[in-house]
Amino acid sequence: MMQTLSHWKRLFDKACTLECSDLRLVGRDFEGTFFSGPGRIEIDGSSSIRFSMYGSAADGGAAWCKMISARENPYEALEQFRLFATDYEGNEWAGGYTAIDFFTDHKYGWPLAGELQGLSTKVSGPWVAQNSSVELLFLPPFHLPMNEWMMTTTTLGEEELGGSRGPGRQVIDVLGTRVVFANDLSGDGLWLTADTSDQLRHPEAESWLSEPLRILMGAIIYPRLTARNFGDGSAFVTLLPAPRQVTPSPFGLMQPVGLDRTHDERFWQLYADILSMIAAGDGMGMQGHEVTRLYEELCQAQRGSRWSILLTLASTVEALAKSLMSEGDRRSEFSDDTLKAMEKHLRAWGGDAALRGRMLSNLGFVKQRSPLAFLRTLGKGGTVNPAHVDTWQKLRNSVMHGEMAGPWSTAEGDQHMQELIALVHDLTKARIARG
Repeated sequence: MMQTLSHWKRLFDKACTLECSDLRLVGRDFEGTFFSGPGRIEIDGSSSIRFSMYGSAADGGAAWCKMISARENPYEALEQFRLFATDYEGNEWAGGYTAIDFFTDHKYGWPLAGELQGLSTKVSGPWVAQNSSVELLFLPPFHLPMNEWMMTTTTLGEEELGGSRGPGRQVIDVLGTRVVFANDLSGDGLWLTADTSDQLRHPEAESWLSEPLRILMGAIIYPRLTARNFGDGSAFVTLLPAPRQVTPSPFGLMQPVGLDRTHDERFWQLYADILSMIAAGDGMGMQGHEVTRLYEELCQAQRGSRWSILLTLASTVEALAKSLMSEGDRRSEFSDDTLKAMEKHLRAWGGDAALRGRMLSNLGFVKQRSPLAFLRTLGKGGTVNPAHVDTWQKLRNSVMHGEMAGPWSTAEGDQHMQELIALVHDLTKARIARG
């Protein structure tokens, strides 16, 4: 299962440089190539992939206009350049959209450079896996509970000098296939491999398999190297910058470190349940499941103030509650006859027209059950803690209306934070159970 990426791991394990005979900066499909020439792609072994080239332009005026348009529209991907490269071994690489700039003073030509969000190439050969499968390699690795151990022994002649023992492998049966987690023999990588199936298919499989880890660990975890093996001796290999951090956060649904086998079993059962939920989602594709995206926002919020964390937690609770509400749950707790009678009464009222309009507008909100009313129903049923719902209502109403968060440095502030995180976790488990 590790056949394809084993070839590339040796190249991208550390900092390396791809010397290229040709780099091309291309616009939209109908625009063609603006710049081309030799150059290099430098991979520093961490979070940076950078290219530089000495380019030439067939139409300097058009190329300059494209550069100006790209700079004036930095958030419009289609206005940016796309990088394609051919290295001296003949491998063809796609680098995606990039913003470019000059990297040196110059009098002739176009010395250009820029950052890349990733590299992809189509490969084939005897070292490519022959089965339809996916291979993910996480660099740097992180700890996960494993039920199979890996042991090594050092000997001198017939004398045993010592040995080591550590977590080795975990196999999960889910979505009609076997998902295998394994620590690399070198200790500097974590493998995740799986054959495709009717439920786990290309191209979504490589994205789906890592999403549960982001929810469970509360960190933006993704593979550095990915191989999409097509089963015909060819594969699509992708290299990404290394994640900024892979340390679990308090927002994670379940920390990977436990004290007993029961904890480990619960962790992997949750992984399987989350993966099943993601695969069952309609229209999610490569964009990520809605629950995954919510946890990614929580991870990003950790770099902000505690007030911004509170805003994100409050929004996450509301989003999860809405995702759980069925059409029946959205129906107002007031009958249609009662609502119609109130509307008739308000329209007949002969007082201030502006006030009448505002009351009629507010009546529109009452026609559907609020997330708060739904959360209170979940509290009565034992799905969530009613006290946590009260905390959410209090803090959500204040922070969403521009009031600064309370004294977070106090024990009460920390308690409120823990209650909101617990509420997020309870709602997430309810969402997973729903599928």
